[in-house]
Amino acid sequence: MKKFQLLTACFWFTLTGICAQDNERSLKEAYKDYFMIGVAVNQRNITDGEQANLVKREFCSITAENDMKPVSVHPEEGKWTWERADRIADFCRQNGIKLRGHTLMWHNQMCEWMFYDEKHNLVTKEVLYKRMREHIHAVMNRYKDVVYCWDVFNECIADGARRPNAEGKDQPLRESTFYKICGSDEFIRKAFLFAREADPNALLFYNDYNECDPTKRDRIYNMVKEMKAAGVPIDGIGMQGHYNIYGPSEEDIEAAVSKYAEIVDHIHVTELDIRVNQEMGGQLRFSRNEGTQVTNDQKLLQEAQYAAVFRVMRRHADKVDCVTFWNLSDRDSWLGVNNYPLPFDREYKPKNVYRVIRDFIPSTDNPDIREDFKPSATCQPRQEYPQVNSQGYVRFRITASSARYVIASAGHGGGMGGTVLRKQQDGSWMGTTLLPEDEGFHYYTLSVDGVQVIDPGTNSYYGGARWMSGVEVPAHDQAFYAERTDIEHGNVQKVLFPSKVQGDQLRVAYVYTPAGYDKNRKQRYPVLYLQHGWGENETTWPVQGKANIIMDNLIADGKALPFIVVMTYGMTNDIVFGRPFDRNKVAEDFQKVLVDELVPYIDSHFRTKAEKRYRAMAGLSMGGMETHAITLARPETFGHYGILSGGVYTPEEIKDKKQVDYIFISCGSKEWPDRVLKAVEDLKAAGFNAESYVSEGTAHEFLTWRRSLYVMAQKLFK
Repeated sequence: MKKFQLLTACFWFTLTGICAQDNERSLKEAYKDYFMIGVAVNQRNITDGEQANLVKREFCSITAENDMKPVSVHPEEGKWTWERADRIADFCRQNGIKLRGHTLMWHNQMCEWMFYDEKHNLVTKEVLYKRMREHIHAVMNRYKDVVYCWDVFNECIADGARRPNAEGKDQPLRESTFYKICGSDEFIRKAFLFAREADPNALLFYNDYNECDPTKRDRIYNMVKEMKAAGVPIDGIGMQGHYNIYGPSEEDIEAAVSKYAEIVDHIHVTELDIRVNQEMGGQLRFSRNEGTQVTNDQKLLQEAQYAAVFRVMRRHADKVDCVTFWNLSDRDSWLGVNNYPLPFDREYKPKNVYRVIRDFIPSTDNPDIREDFKPSATCQPRQEYPQVNSQGYVRFRITASSARYVIASAGHGGGMGGTVLRKQQDGSWMGTTLLPEDEGFHYYTLSVDGVQVIDPGTNSYYGGARWMSGVEVPAHDQAFYAERTDIEHGNVQKVLFPSKVQGDQLRVAYVYTPAGYDKNRKQRYPVLYLQHGWGENETTWPVQGKANIIMDNLIADGKALPFIVVMTYGMTNDIVFGRPFDRNKVAEDFQKVLVDELVPYIDSHFRTKAEKRYRAMAGLSMGGMETHAITLARPETFGHYGILSGGVYTPEEIKDKKQVDYIFISCGSKEWPDRVLKAVEDLKAAGFNAESYVSEGTAHEFLTWRRSLYVMAQKLFK
């Protein structure tokens, strides 16, 4: 279902999450043709039955989060504590899951005794190397039957700006205890040589965070390149992937993977999580208070970032062997549940981001987007965005130089509820929908740092019980609602009519009169009362629906009889969704306004044929529901019925078929066509003059309803 958030009609659809339907595929199955999917585990994850089953179902590679780090297995010289690491290794052996070794050497969570002598003075580098070798050999030999690769050294490269040494060259290494003892990168080289000695068959990785930052990326690249040239056995680079919802950009991730792929044949994303705050890498200034609420915008930003990461990795599947999530769920995460960092929530249930990752669309990895974008027909004068190309992609642009993020509630490809715009060098924000969008008109809004705003580039349209932006994706059959210069046009006028039902208020209606209405003062016309959907009002059909243009074209071409169209507010927006409601009850007050007040007003102020056989009622979505209820309740008023994506009639509901001249029922092919077709078959079998129409390739949207009006108008009053 690739369409905009439908704030039209009978429901305010929130599409975040519904595009990607649940299926039986696991993550590892979804990516079996690309790379392995891994997870970092703790003891609870492999001993609790439910969690263990989740691990076995979703992942084909495991990393011990902490239980194989130096301090965990070798806390004191001569003392080994293998139990927890063994339990993880045995779990992998028993379930046929590969095991990533993490980590042989690290300045943190390290065997501190390795650095000091009995007087607590730093040892010589020779002593350090001896101890390193003994540790590496012992660990690797114990698990060589199950561990397929090792992070040999972890996080040796410094963050931050260029650090010139005495020779004016950049000093890339962090000043760890290893560096203080050795004074160069020799300790890294030694560790890899020791690891190759211990297990010639294991893949050996250098692993680090902030690996997409251009400065640190180049430091990692240069170090690994120089070492490999010197014969150091580095097989791969581990990109930790501790990202946030704001960065790194897809371009920076792409640049990093591409650069690393120049010098190694194996790239792993080793510790993937995407937090909802602005920290990254090893930063940990968060609160673990579980009361914090994650906003829908933050969820969408996270989904977009995860989608970007996996797009890049799929594009480089020739070099990317494995992507590992750092922890099984938010409950387990080193970042805390507040940061909402993983595809599984604190209850080990999949979030929508899980489905975004799993149910990816391969065509989006390398999309062939034509750069023939043109301003949408909805743009205000002299405005260039939003734009639409010949394929149906929509591109948004807004200037908001101080904003932290901008999201368009449009474009729901890949299961995401909108399009995340990216900041440009000039301070503007720009984004293109992930997929081509359905033809026709669509509402949308912009979220700028959580504030919902109308795109200043477009005209405003009333939908979702508020004013919104709109974009028009040209339809292949748009000629029927195109504004023509070769024909006469009718008139749409705003009228005010009194309503006692509403407490002696004036109500608004828009009235379309066909071309020639003002010339022949003796001619009288049939009338169609045409209703909008939930969240809309009397402006909907003449603006979004282009009802007057459709009628002008039909009448000019001799395809429809000239008739008047009346459009008024259907009182739909008092409905609060999520609460039970009776559709017949909903229509009761509006019925009184329409039948007892508006119809008499129109008959007295316009040249109508004031007989039921010349009077029709139709509506889209909730307006169709109102049509259903009112026509059945007041059969003496209307002779022609039309429901557009708003339900059906059954023969049993209509007490006297002689009361009905014509019934029209329609929907989009992406809605419920079988129900519509069956209903009309039943009506015909019962002797009713009934027709159905299914709009091909559309859903609950205006192209469905424009087409429906076009077809229905040709049949009315004949």
